[in-house]
Amino acid sequence: MSLTLKSPVSPAFTNIQWDSLGSLKLTAQETALLRMAETNPMDYTLADSRDASMYARVLLKLLAEATAAGAGSGYVSNMTEAPEDSKEEAMKALGEDPLGVVAHYALTKVLEILNTLANGSKSVKGVTISSVFYVGKEGILVDQWKALLRVLNKDGKGDVFAQKVASLCLAKILITACPSQRSVEKSIDKEGNPLKTRPVQYASAIEPLEAITAWIVSQLKNSSGTLVAICTPALKTLMDAPETRMLFCKSGGIKYMSRQLRGGSRAKNATGAENQKFGQASVQQLYEIAFCMWILTYELASSYPIRQDFSKDSVAVSALVDLVSVAPREKVVRVALSSLRNLATCEGDIQAAGETAITGKFFLSEMIACGLMKAIDHLRDRQFTDPDLVADVDLLHKLLHENYKEMTRWEVYKNEVESGHLQWGSTHTEAFFKENARMIEGSDGDFHLLKVLIALLSNHDEEVAAVACYDIGEFVRHYPNGRAIAKRLGAKDVVMPLIEHENVELQRHALQCVSKIMVNNWEYVK
Repeated sequence: MSLTLKSPVSPAFTNIQWDSLGSLKLTAQETALLRMAETNPMDYTLADSRDASMYARVLLKLLAEATAAGAGSGYVSNMTEAPEDSKEEAMKALGEDPLGVVAHYALTKVLEILNTLANGSKSVKGVTISSVFYVGKEGILVDQWKALLRVLNKDGKGDVFAQKVASLCLAKILITACPSQRSVEKSIDKEGNPLKTRPVQYASAIEPLEAITAWIVSQLKNSSGTLVAICTPALKTLMDAPETRMLFCKSGGIKYMSRQLRGGSRAKNATGAENQKFGQASVQQLYEIAFCMWILTYELASSYPIRQDFSKDSVAVSALVDLVSVAPREKVVRVALSSLRNLATCEGDIQAAGETAITGKFFLSEMIACGLMKAIDHLRDRQFTDPDLVADVDLLHKLLHENYKEMTRWEVYKNEVESGHLQWGSTHTEAFFKENARMIEGSDGDFHLLKVLIALLSNHDEEVAAVACYDIGEFVRHYPNGRAIAKRLGAKDVVMPLIEHENVELQRHALQCVSKIMVNNWEYVK
């Protein structure tokens, strides 16, 4: 499915008959403005700030009226890509669903306005995004912005092209109100002389920013596959301002971005590079989300809440390590490594009183638990041409090994279990559990790690589940009354179904685990 920024019905735009579309409630002046804009280049239409603002508001009115009359749920909404005979199909769509075509037209033109103004064409000097979409002496956001939000609130049933473009347009309009962006949007006249900056009321954009951020987070949370690409252009736009980056993080964005990265990288690992279900679009999608994650890592030093978000449940570090391990494309590996480097080197001096410090050392421990050392060793054997990527690999290799030397074997094991990245190694042996089984009860005596191991029995990764079976079995053997504790926490009930698992290795470890739980002197029957 293609999710490009070109409407599949764009060939029909010039054939729209405005006079016959009474449901749009256009005035004679508005109809004349639309026709004039069609006959002139966009630069000419936007040359005057007042005319540009009026044109933009007419387009948003078109969108609002078309959406209210049913656009977004008809024939056009099911067209996700332009067919071979795009002109014929577009004209058919105009006949079947004229309001759907109008909605695409309005969105396409609004995006063209934003791109033209952002590019700073000589013909539109003195006209900016803020001067077009923020009006009055106080610079208040035009009320018509709500038309863009209505396109998004379709409960997943909307037009995917319309949602992608509407969210991008809304993000571009709103981000210009952020105080950090006011110096970026410079206004000069046609002779190149600086103009007095128009006021923009940031307060008028806060509620819309919260709405678009909530929608993006919802898409990351609930969508999968290529449908996530609907929100990525808007997400990338919001990453341009610190205000919107903070808002995104407060909304739980880091967790849901991490889940998307883990889901995408695991799909890649399972299907292989040649599988068409994981093509270039999915690689690009991984890259764009990872790129946004990388930008957020630059807020680590100044924001304790963001460091907390990156540290929660090891989800972010785990997702980035998965990307490095799977290595779908060099550009994805590059941005994932750069993110990990920023995490590994963050100082984190700023924190609330009484809060536990979260620094690079904490993140390095998580990286070790997630198996980054092995992935980095593999990357060092590859011949990369990008010097920055090589530098990141070398630095991470150095920091990881230095941190590993400082950690006890128990700390390594504890971090590995808590990260959920169980892999066969020296901490999953009889000798280790003879020495450390009592540590599993925890400082509070709540057997937290044992509970985590039991939860990992249901992990989709068969190696993780097999290692969890082994560890639970060894705990039972070497901890006093371990059999009763494991039974009480439900270990036997979760392990039993794994005895019939199709994976022979997992089946074997599950059977051994059950035997250790059920039999007093297991070593005599093994």
